[in-house]
Amino acid sequence: MKYVLYSHFAGEKQMSIAIQKEIKDSINSITVKPAKGAGKKLRMAFLSNLKTAGWSSEVAVSKGSKITITSMKNDVGLCMQTGNMGRMYADLMKLQTMYLDNSIKVAAIVVPSAPFAKILGSNIAQADRLEKELEIFKKAYHVPTIIFALE
Repeated sequence: MKYVLYSHFAGEKQMSIAIQKEIKDSINSITVKPAKGAGKKLRMAFLSNLKTAGWSSEVAVSKGSKITITSMKNDVGLCMQTGNMGRMYADLMKLQTMYLDNSIKVAAIVVPSAPFAKILGSNIAQADRLEKELEIFKKAYHVPTIIFALE
């Protein structure tokens, strides 16, 4: 599968090349065909590939919390969103909280591009909108982040 990168607050400089490569390799290894309702299959394929590279399962945002992010490795928090657009904002809050708590130093967000999201369904989180809105929310969300837009 192909992807396009977007760097927020120098995320590309803050994240190690090795970690970026693991995420890119995991995306490249996805063989699920884009189709309506395929978001969960895409997610499962991506996470399976990441786990092979030593990434965690879901991680609690804080001790004792049931609120989680998708995965973590070293000081990198990762969220993958192939569902409802509203969940994307929750992911931003989770990553910002972990950043302020010094649990992570950089973040990766994996979301479909706008055309890809339309194939998956309606009101699906998408990178184009996220990138524009990060500029609006830059005072509230200042985690160095790389967005991987699935295409």
